[in-house]
Amino acid sequence: MSISSNLKKIKHLNLISLLKLDKFQTQMILTVVVALLAVTNLLLTGVSLRIDLSQGQAYTLSPATKKLLGKMKEQVTIQFFASSNLPTRLQPLRSNVVDLLREYERQSGKVQVKIVDPDKDTVAGQKAQSTGIPQLQFSQMEQDKFAVSKAYFGILVNQGDKKEIIPQVTEVESLEYNLTSAVYKLTRQELPKIGIIGDEVGLSLGQDPLSVVRQLLSKQFYVSALNIATGSADEKISSSYKSLLVFDSPQKEYTDLDIKAINDYLNGGGTAILFANGLNITENLQIAPARHRFSDILKNYGIIIQENLLLSTSAELVNFGNDVVSFLTPYPFWLKTNVFNPSSSNFSNINQLTYPWVSSITVSKVQDVAVKELVKTTTQTWEQKSSFNLNPQEIKQPQEKDLKQYVITAEAEKKGGGHIVVVGSSRFLLDRYLSRDTNNLDFVLNVLSTMASGGELAGIHQRAVSFYPLPDLPQSQKDFFKYANILLLPALFAVYGAFRLIKRK
Repeated sequence: MSISSNLKKIKHLNLISLLKLDKFQTQMILTVVVALLAVTNLLLTGVSLRIDLSQGQAYTLSPATKKLLGKMKEQVTIQFFASSNLPTRLQPLRSNVVDLLREYERQSGKVQVKIVDPDKDTVAGQKAQSTGIPQLQFSQMEQDKFAVSKAYFGILVNQGDKKEIIPQVTEVESLEYNLTSAVYKLTRQELPKIGIIGDEVGLSLGQDPLSVVRQLLSKQFYVSALNIATGSADEKISSSYKSLLVFDSPQKEYTDLDIKAINDYLNGGGTAILFANGLNITENLQIAPARHRFSDILKNYGIIIQENLLLSTSAELVNFGNDVVSFLTPYPFWLKTNVFNPSSSNFSNINQLTYPWVSSITVSKVQDVAVKELVKTTTQTWEQKSSFNLNPQEIKQPQEKDLKQYVITAEAEKKGGGHIVVVGSSRFLLDRYLSRDTNNLDFVLNVLSTMASGGELAGIHQRAVSFYPLPDLPQSQKDFFKYANILLLPALFAVYGAFRLIKRK
């Protein structure tokens, strides 16, 4: 027998048949597959792969947060106090919070996360109480009756002996900002100082029209009100203030001393955001000449606030009336816009801004000053300039030729010092005009973060996912989809059965 014939026999040799392993063939394949999966799982245990396909990367930490965590040198501990007896509706929220905290832990080796249950750990319960995290009271329907329960649902952030608390985590949208702000405060030796000018009238009356703003700013800045007066400590604004918020208040008339102090501060390299109209709008909606005299400051930066009020078809819904009669209507004087300068980093987490009673802004070239238009209205905008009527029921529809686009926020920076942002609405940040659907606060926080803290917390987005409901359908289409959903599956089975019956015959 030749060698070639032997090789042919070996080539056609079936080892499974030779060793009589036919009956074990399936089991062997399954065993090999399971073993491969086990080894692969073991090798990839330390590898984390996450793909965020949500709009705006809602489930991914913002670049500002990642940058801050990457620069941390001290250990920070985040403790989430979450009771086991949470109402059912809060269980998904608990999972979202835990997911976010784990992202912080994965991002930095200097962050340690602890999830504790005060209901099962009495020491944890005592610690929650001593640090200021309260027991929240919840009511829910159980067995056809309302039941009231108490539970902990707060966060404690520690760095050495310093601590920050988030007393209740009832929404996940702003949690990343609150957490990163807490870490920022704990890891900073000193917070940047922000001064506020123009709200002292409200404060003297026991009211704070900027309470929401102060609360948010205090998370990353030291905030104080400045009262510029002869002989006062603030007669000359200290360069220790990293930025100013300057408001045109209907009750305040700016003096020569005020304007000089602000000008001197800016000429020394200071920064400021100015909120002003070209006209004075009183609380009873009467129009008068402006009293802020900001033109003496703005002329050096090539910015002019016009003596007009803008109206737009893109308007905020406003509730008018009293306790007896009220109505909700789009109010053209409270315009909305999303027309932002794409080259500016101040809009990374901004979807929409609202401007109550806004004046337009014009910019011009000035030597050694870089001027930039930041925000414009939509093209469906018009103005009232000489004759004003703010009554929502008496606003006349504009002619097509009167519709145009206007600049309503601008930025200017002097070579060698002085950086300002001008907003054409004095009420842009006041508590009573803030809307949940707009990002006025986020925009100002972004600007201040850039001006006062090198952009440390700029651009932290709201951790929310947009919902896209189905459009309204006519009743005929609703009926079609309803009955199609009911009859489609039985019809498919009937067709399949008929096909099998015909095939047998």
